[in-house]
Amino acid sequence: MTINELRFAKLSRDAKIPTRKNPDDAGFDLYSIEEVNIAPHNYHIIGTGISVDIPKSYVGLVLPKSRNNFLLGGGVVDSGYQGEVLIKVFNILSEYLKISSGQAVAQLLVVPIETPTAIEVSIQDLYKEKSPRGETGGIAEQKKL
Repeated sequence: MTINELRFAKLSRDAKIPTRKNPDDAGFDLYSIEEVNIAPHNYHIIGTGISVDIPKSYVGLVLPKSRNNFLLGGGVVDSGYQGEVLIKVFNILSEYLKISSGQAVAQLLVVPIETPTAIEVSIQDLYKEKSPRGETGGIAEQKKL
């Protein structure tokens, strides 16, 4: 299944609907709706003011933009999530980091997923085959339950 459209809703008047700079870009730019100064070596959860309708069998990944000089906390937007898309920004600098309202802070990448059922097996069953590098056992030989 392919998707041709992705539905976004504004939760705030100041929100900006995510965009792509180029039609073939993988991700949609996500924009901050607040101005904030993040202290050195701290983080802040930034609002985007938008909600997105991720289709079933897909997931939205909130990823860094290559030109930003800060880190993002891992962000997963499941298909059932209906709240605001939030971005956890870590300031790795030794000076304050200013995020402006309307600034592109992250990107949303929508990718297809599989949703297998989890089953429990013994550690021996999990590692009974050789790995591609020819190793056997791995964790099973190191840790006895």
